[in-house]
Amino acid sequence: MRYAYFLGLASTLVACHAPAEFRIDSPVVATLTPELSRGRYEQYQVELRAAGETVTGRLLRPRNAAGAMPAVLLNNGRELNSEAVKYLPLEFGDVVVLSLDFPEAIPYEISMRGFLLRSTQIREELRRIPRFFSIGGAYLAQRPDVDGSRLIMVMTSFAVPFGVIAAAGDERFGNVGLIYGAGNLARVFEANLELRPRFLRPVMAWLVMQVYGEFEPTRSVARIAPRPVVMVNGRGDPQMPREAVQALYDAAREPKTLIWLETGHLLPTDTLLIRALVDTMLDRLPALHVAPGAVPQ
Repeated sequence: MRYAYFLGLASTLVACHAPAEFRIDSPVVATLTPELSRGRYEQYQVELRAAGETVTGRLLRPRNAAGAMPAVLLNNGRELNSEAVKYLPLEFGDVVVLSLDFPEAIPYEISMRGFLLRSTQIREELRRIPRFFSIGGAYLAQRPDVDGSRLIMVMTSFAVPFGVIAAAGDERFGNVGLIYGAGNLARVFEANLELRPRFLRPVMAWLVMQVYGEFEPTRSVARIAPRPVVMVNGRGDPQMPREAVQALYDAAREPKTLIWLETGHLLPTDTLLIRALVDTMLDRLPALHVAPGAVPQ
């Protein structure tokens, strides 16, 4: 089965109701441990504690930068976790970047048999992810070197559904960037299955969605408005079909932007594509282009 983890993730995207209360407003207790710097950026391992949760991750901060800066919560998915910051270009401006680890109990890969045995546990762990993102937002907003009016969320690939739900319920994220993500999860599941014969794939995807639809991002993305949403996707991406990308964009409300690149799906080793994605996204996020303390439009 190709992309076995994604199938397991898809298979656990929950029945019942989306978690209604996940925004964290209590103070976040942070422990930072220095790591090797990346160019002019100081890098830290972080442990954040709030509302009974403990979240780990990594933080990048420009060395010797003056004043309050914009900040980005950047997440890719369970495979990279907070290692995502290590794939950023060596220069991306005076921006604080935080990336968080997903709950450890969520497996990297899972078979259908494993899902059947552990679906309840995995479902509960997935429900924690929007809370993790809100804790990250609360922590960034309380840092003295961060301008809380310029807090940005950038989610890529399989982190997109969780990020959409988190941003819809937590208005601290003034801008939302979605890279190589999509809605219409049934179509995405179908594109990532290798069942034979092929006609079983849409049947299986439909069955999955009858039971597990809680994190379908098209149900939440409209609530991000009037905050800007910027989507960047690849025309040749086999994992995120074009019609699924369009479904997420259509469900969002203005202001919104969809940018198509002539690429396939993002790989961490593709440094040229990562540079292009970072430049494309950061150029179009209003919070990075306003005066400190101003409200981005």
